[in-house]
Amino acid sequence: MAIPLIFIASCNAAQSSSQVIFKCNTDEPTPIELVVSKVGNKLHLDKFTINAPTAIDLMDLKTVKKSSYHRSLVTEHSLTFSDDGIEVIVSDYYSEEFDAVTKEKTVTLQMKDTKKYWVCDSTAMSKLASIEDF
Repeated sequence: MAIPLIFIASCNAAQSSSQVIFKCNTDEPTPIELVVSKVGNKLHLDKFTINAPTAIDLMDLKTVKKSSYHRSLVTEHSLTFSDDGIEVIVSDYYSEEFDAVTKEKTVTLQMKDTKKYWVCDSTAMSKLASIEDF
């Protein structure tokens, strides 16, 4: 089932200078493009396009939560945007376990009973580690 969605942050975000915090593109399992920006002290899900660049839903996910996890050889930082039963989680995972280095940037979309998961391609970038947990 294709989910044609684009999430765009409020117009106020475009009026200030912004810094890209997380960026993800991938074609598998379905094409997506996602950008998270920091404007002043606020984080915005500026763009989230899934499989249909012409469909626009002006939805501002207002609740934002940052968390980090660390144990020996593993670090993960994530940012969750949510509102009204929809959750978008962006994550930056790094592991040196089992004599292998794993670096993954991922996006998870949860809507009611549907969960979709993407691993970003090599053009992805993340500055999640620079943000304090809140």
